[in-house]
Amino acid sequence: MIPMLTWEQDGKTLILAGELDRDTLPAFWQQRNQLLKGINAINVSQLSHIDSTGLAMFVRLKSEQQSENKWVFEGISERFKTLIRLYKLESFMN
Repeated sequence: MIPMLTWEQDGKTLILAGELDRDTLPAFWQQRNQLLKGINAINVSQLSHIDSTGLAMFVRLKSEQQSENKWVFEGISERFKTLIRLYKLESFMN
């Protein structure tokens, strides 16, 4: 089965679903600026898999938006929290 990443906007929340890894990230990355316009939260509760590439993307996005404090993460799973802890990014990702 080919891994997929999908996204949809619900009000001011962008909901990501599926797998976020090195194979699925490029399609999202190319559209990120348009997708994040008007967004104040990214819901990751429907992601079934996130690898270090996906985490790196979130770190980059958060860094780009930090000065504006534009959005927050919602629905972080225990597996994603573990990945965040492994890379010692707890304070950065909050």
